[in-house]
Formats: sequence, C-alpha cells, structure tokens
Amino acid sequence: MTWSSARDRGLPFHKYISKVEPRTSIPLVAILLVTIIPCLLALIYIGSSTVFEDVVSLSVSGLYGSYFVPCSLLLWRRTTGKMKDYTGDSEEDDNANPQQTNDSREDDVAQPPLMWGPWRVPGLLGTVNNAFACVYIVFVLFWSFWPPTTPVTAENMNYSVLVTGSVIGFSIIYYFIWGKTQYLGPLVDREVRGYVGYDKSSQSRL
Repeated sequence: MTWSSARDRGLPFHKYISKVEPRTSIPLVAILLVTIIPCLLALIYIGSSTVFEDVVSLSVSGLYGSYFVPCSLLLWRRTTGKMKDYTGDSEEDDNANPQQTNDSREDDVAQPPLMWGPWRVPGLLGTVNNAFACVYIVFVLFWSFWPPTTPVTAENMNYSVLVTGSVIGFSIIYYFIWGKTQYLGPLVDREVRGYVGYDKSSQSRL
C-alpha cells in the first residue's frame, strides 16, 4: 500500500519511495520504510508504556478511519444514485479518457465512472447496511480516544486524539499546499485499462 500510494504521487518523497530495484523488481525503499518505522515505534515502550499504548490506540483509530472514508463515500453514492449498474462487460466504452502527466511510464490516471461489481446488497437493505457500518465506525472511533482508566492523570491519558488531529491537520495542509498539484488519482497500467472502463481507442501515455 505504501508503494502504490507513492507510485500514485500521494505521499511525500514519492519519487524515492516508489522506486523499484531493477535487479529484483522489488520496491526496496518502500519495504524498508514500513519495516524500520514499526521497529522504531516498538522501542517507545522502553521509555514509556503510556506513549506506546497511545500509539496502539492511534493504530485502531487510523484503521477504522480508513474504513470510514470509503463507507461514507459509498453511502453518499448510494443515496444520490451516482452508481452505474453492473453490465458484465469489462471493456465497455464509458467515455472515460485517461489524463496525461509528464511521466514516461505506461500508466494512466484511473477516473472511470463508478460501477457496481457483480455482487452487492441491493436497494434499501444495502443502504441500511452501509449506514449501519458508518454509525458503528463512528462509535468505535469515539471510544478509541478515551483513557483506559479513571481517574485520568498525565500518565494514563490517551493522547491519540491529539496525534490523530495533528496528522489530519498536517494532511490537509500538505494537500492544499503541494499534494493537489501532484496527486491526480490512482494510476493504472495500460494493459489493464480495459478492465476499468477505459476508451479502447485511447493511446495516451503518461
């Protein structure tokens, strides 16, 4: 996930993180990054168990927060009717031409119309299920920020809400200052463009 986000220019220093080692065809930088950082975070426990517990709590809030984004967007698409029905034709021409960038790779920015897959929970039942998922995630997020015990002191306080807010604030600032000029959307190899509804006649390259 780290490598794919860097490849799509969605991370800082994406040019370095997205590099693939030519000899092994492995994203070595991305692998080292996601290996070293957790090891360093584990060392926090040596200095303070409270901070380590906050990091663990932060991982929970981050995990459920990543679930909430697609669930809420899907609910919005459901209620506004902006979802195409499944046709079964993976190479249907949806007039979704890929955008071009200055990169020389054979990738395109994936911006096809959003379409249902071959299986889904249809109608009102699907909307209720989707809404329940969003409510449950908000419920879990709310309690994940609370201290584990009372009375609350500086030693047992859950500081993950502060860290989560700081990460969100930094991400928003980063996007508007620099990210929106780099990140255009997920990139898709030209050989699989037909599976996401691209116009087969398009021969544009990044």
